[in-house]
Amino acid sequence: MISCLLVEDQTLVRLGLESLLNLSECIRVTGVAQNGIEALERIKEAQFDVMLLDMRMPELDGLGVLSAMQKLPQPTPPVLIITTFEDCDTLVNAVNLGAKGYVLKSIELEDLIEAIKQVVAGQQVLQKALTDYLLKKQLVPQMMLTTKELQVLKCLTLGMPNKEIAITLNNSDGTIRNHVSQILAKLDVNDRTQAVLKAFDKGLV
Repeated sequence: MISCLLVEDQTLVRLGLESLLNLSECIRVTGVAQNGIEALERIKEAQFDVMLLDMRMPELDGLGVLSAMQKLPQPTPPVLIITTFEDCDTLVNAVNLGAKGYVLKSIELEDLIEAIKQVVAGQQVLQKALTDYLLKKQLVPQMMLTTKELQVLKCLTLGMPNKEIAITLNNSDGTIRNHVSQILAKLDVNDRTQAVLKAFDKGLV
């Protein structure tokens, strides 16, 4: 059974989501919070398999929660952002702060349950409707790159070869080659030069 912490400030939305998720045979909402401060208190008090996190909340918003979670000494649950189109601009920062994915509050229950399962399994969940919106705003490439990949990309913009990047970032040559390959794939380019040009064009570095 997947233990879920539901963090949502709107009472009707929170109660509705809790009731619907508890209908599932594999998920139970074992904790709720109506703001970011309460969310941090809950994960200090108990362990959860996943956190469903709203972005707009009083006292401490979703980004504040994600930032604070990085500083906690104990393990924290993977986070699935549940949001609206109005909050899309914050998703880039949310994923860069460790969120494992995002879905709209209007998502079908079956799709939400599947998204939760995927996050618990360590996968990234990016709902197509939101991703399409972000693509139009040219924000997806920045969001898709991990912190390490962004570090490697910055080194590429400085003209550094793989061996020098490996020494700088304290990684093996093979690891850096893998990162470069991932960067090229995520930026949808064919070589390092194109990656550097796209990085500057999209403001990634």
